[in-house]
Amino acid sequence: MGSFGEGLTSPEVEIAEGGVIVDSKTRFADLKAMLDSSKDNLKMDAMKRIINLVAKGRDVSELFPAVVKNVAAKNLELKKLVFVYLVRYAEEQQDLALLSISTFQRALKDPNQLIRASALRVLSSIRVPMIAPVMLLAIRESVRDMSAYVRKVAAHAIPKLYSLEENLQPELIECIDYLLGDKRTLVLGSAVYAFEETCPDRFDLLHRHYRTLCKAIVDVDEWGQVVMIGLLTRYARSQFVTPTEAVDPDLTLLLSSCRPLLQSRNYAVVMAVAQLFYHCAPSSQLPIISRALVRLLRGPREVQSVVLVNIATICATNPVLGRPDFAISNNMFESFLKSFFIRPAEPKHIKLLKLQVLTSLVSETNVQLVLRELQTYVGIAEIADAAVEAIGQCAIRVSSVADSCLSGLVSLIASSNENIVSASVVVLKRLLHTNPPLQLLTRVLRLINSVKTPQARACVIWLVATHVDKVPTLAPDVLRKMVKSFTHEDEMVKLQIVNLAAKLWFTNHQKCELLVRHVMQLARFDQNYDVRDRCRFLRNLLFSNNKLSTFASEIFITEKPSPTTQSTFKG
Repeated sequence: MGSFGEGLTSPEVEIAEGGVIVDSKTRFADLKAMLDSSKDNLKMDAMKRIINLVAKGRDVSELFPAVVKNVAAKNLELKKLVFVYLVRYAEEQQDLALLSISTFQRALKDPNQLIRASALRVLSSIRVPMIAPVMLLAIRESVRDMSAYVRKVAAHAIPKLYSLEENLQPELIECIDYLLGDKRTLVLGSAVYAFEETCPDRFDLLHRHYRTLCKAIVDVDEWGQVVMIGLLTRYARSQFVTPTEAVDPDLTLLLSSCRPLLQSRNYAVVMAVAQLFYHCAPSSQLPIISRALVRLLRGPREVQSVVLVNIATICATNPVLGRPDFAISNNMFESFLKSFFIRPAEPKHIKLLKLQVLTSLVSETNVQLVLRELQTYVGIAEIADAAVEAIGQCAIRVSSVADSCLSGLVSLIASSNENIVSASVVVLKRLLHTNPPLQLLTRVLRLINSVKTPQARACVIWLVATHVDKVPTLAPDVLRKMVKSFTHEDEMVKLQIVNLAAKLWFTNHQKCELLVRHVMQLARFDQNYDVRDRCRFLRNLLFSNNKLSTFASEIFITEKPSPTTQSTFKG
């Protein structure tokens, strides 16, 4: 009974029609017998079953010898199915496929265009360098075939032959040049694909075809449009000058030809057009891509992720530095601000990307709306720390709300969530280190005992050290507390304690000399070599009379630069 149960779950066993259990060997034997039959109806039935197995992902490669014998069948439908199978397994069964090359060559002359195209597909799937000349001859003939479908298949065969034999590039470029002049849009997309795979830098081949490609782009199949827009974007960036309001007529032709594709149902096409406008369009034409990109946010999560990364990159473009004519203003997405509000069901990476975009779009006019939204996100555990960071970004970008943001961040330090506390202290460190309100600074410093995470404790001590002259009575008390727990602190906290001690040596030498020496003695024999190394450097600087010691005060007591906003998506 046990073995019967195991057999039912085995991939080698299937339940045939009528509930009869058969293994794959029995089925393959039956299929071989049907393929060897002289009756076309049995052969058709066998091929349909084989193609069905291929579609299900089953390995039917052992049937290759029986199938390949039928490649010369007179039945047209049977021959189509045989070629479908051969295209799938020709690369795996190269030796057996080579035996039928003469049959494939004869099929290239078949009156039926589907047979000619299938024969060329099979021929280009045989990865044997020895037959490269045969493949080249077949491609040369097929690019001039009367059927557009055959010419399309020939274009797809070119990269296969190039990857097999790169020395044939000059001959293949001639074929590509001929295909680029084809009048059928069915062929052009594949021709551009062959160009990109074989000779992507040969822009000289495109000069006489450029306008034809621009006019034909709306009629090319969707995936051909993606490749073609990518190629024309590279061509425009290399051949046209930086656009101003007086745009080159040829560049205008490209932009106007691609603009309707912003309404395409294919996400990749819309993204390709957006990339074209981002790199090549003058600033006055850039806002038209915003609505198209926001529309894509209604798509699948994978699409949302890619689109949000691109929108974040666009929003991070600095309109002052670099190329003013290319500058993309944040307000091109500002009217769609609510489209970037977070929904509870969204995955974490989507939420984080939306936070990045929201902070990039914040301005004097919408800052209150954004802050109210960010306050609700603090309650979402998985993005709480990122929401706190976003509040800090708003305070830096819009100075009028800095005080209210600081008060809110200080109140978050009392939270029971360690991640929120840590993020709040880190953000406060960035905001308070230039001209901090004394009352807020004092509140933060008094919370040193309630802060538990090493990063947050290190930030609080850093704040004390940075503003040691503004809290002359509080700074020594903080150092005394930290000395008691020095041996149990994390490495980053110890390093900040040592730095605080060094600054107190210069600002409050008389009262803190013994305390500072005690800290240095503890650090001198600490288990962490980074702490010992830092201590050794400071002891030589503070306690010796060498030339460098005369500049020690200037090294430690110096003004810090103002905080800046940085984006991970900025190029």
